[in-house]
Amino acid sequence: MGNRIGFILSMGIFYILTLMTAPPVSAGEIDAIKAQMQELIKQNRNLAEQNRRLSNRLQQLERQMSDMKRQMSSSMVGEGKKLIEAQTAEQEHPWYKGITIEGGVTGVVQATANNAHNNPEGGNKADAAYTMDLDLHADLDEYGTFIIHLEGGDGEGLNNNVPSFSVPNYDAYATWNNENQADLTISEAFYEKGFFNDMFSLDVGKMDISVLFDENEAAGDETTQFLSNIFVKSMGLTIPEPEEFYCPAMMLDIFPAKSVEFRIIGASVDNEDEHTWEDIFSNDFVAAQINLKPSLLNRRGNYRFYGWYDSRRHLDNDRLSEANINPSQNYSRADAGQGGWGISFDQEIAHGFTAFARYSWTQNDLSVWDSDAEEWSMIPFNQVYSLGMDINGMLWNRPDDGIGIAFGQTLLTKDFEKEQRRQGNKTADEIYFETWYRYAFNSHLAISADLQWIGNPGGMDEADDLFIFGLRSQIDF
Repeated sequence: MGNRIGFILSMGIFYILTLMTAPPVSAGEIDAIKAQMQELIKQNRNLAEQNRRLSNRLQQLERQMSDMKRQMSSSMVGEGKKLIEAQTAEQEHPWYKGITIEGGVTGVVQATANNAHNNPEGGNKADAAYTMDLDLHADLDEYGTFIIHLEGGDGEGLNNNVPSFSVPNYDAYATWNNENQADLTISEAFYEKGFFNDMFSLDVGKMDISVLFDENEAAGDETTQFLSNIFVKSMGLTIPEPEEFYCPAMMLDIFPAKSVEFRIIGASVDNEDEHTWEDIFSNDFVAAQINLKPSLLNRRGNYRFYGWYDSRRHLDNDRLSEANINPSQNYSRADAGQGGWGISFDQEIAHGFTAFARYSWTQNDLSVWDSDAEEWSMIPFNQVYSLGMDINGMLWNRPDDGIGIAFGQTLLTKDFEKEQRRQGNKTADEIYFETWYRYAFNSHLAISADLQWIGNPGGMDEADDLFIFGLRSQIDF
């Protein structure tokens, strides 16, 4: 403490002696010194301000760097999380989980009674047939679905032994190869995609045009319901069934309202060479259908109305005699198309009871080419109707069982009746009756007993009415 006081006194004495020995300062020099001091003070303030700004900028940069580090860290964590989630999702839902496979095997045994006179070469017969269906659905997520339908079978059943317009076993489908063995074939392979929240749906590829319209909830599945063609669909009766009805096709479904569905179908059917993939769309088949789905007394129903046009060559009946004179030019003589319309209704009328009705009409003055006989053949009928009932087994506590009862007719054309009278034959509209009972052992196995009666087979009044007894097995997996 004493040393510090002594130092201060010494400095004070030195300052006094300096002032005493310094020369006198003028007023101008004092003003100059003041100006320099003010300038130094100003510069010092500017430096302080710059230092403050630099300090603020440095703090801002430090905050930005900190935010960038957090964002980079968060992003890396997010990407890592996404990668982990993707890997987990891939482990939980591998690619093959997007593929579903389902199928069924249908076997049918049928025998005729009272058919000996109608079939003099074979008499009454018992035949069998089977088919197998395998469906593969590949879910492409937001890109739609790809569907492959594999099918194979053996045996034609009684279809070639009964002289009726409607075949008794519409399920029979023999896929024989050159060695008369049944192959598994690709019947369908098509792409399906919905748009605008499934307000529109597009299907395109190789498709079965026989199932795209004229559907029916109570009479539309030959593997579980009626077996006779007339009670399954009008395709093959008033609507010509192509030799290759698995063909290039497209279908556009439009759903403008919950209870309305509009459908447009276009297909390339077989030409004179019977190759659907050659000269594509040179022979067009088009159809349009509207399905109204009212809820009558809270009961489901479908009311389908459709029209169709087949551009393949048909022949006007008034040219039939002339065309069959020269078989080598038969097919080239035809230039007419064929069109028609139809309805298919099904309505639940009570719990477990569903009624159905179907009617179809086509032009009545045309002939079609018979490739086996190599001549033109007059279309024998132009109207078909059927009606019936499907009863669910829930009424007797067996919900997988069922009963079906149906009646139908094919109505002959005036031209056909006139031609048959000219040949000395009596004609009558063909009549059908069918009933079946399905007994389900479980959800995968069922056996059906089937009975059919056909009156005036082939539209001939003198033909014997015949009975067809059948058993059908159905295995689903």
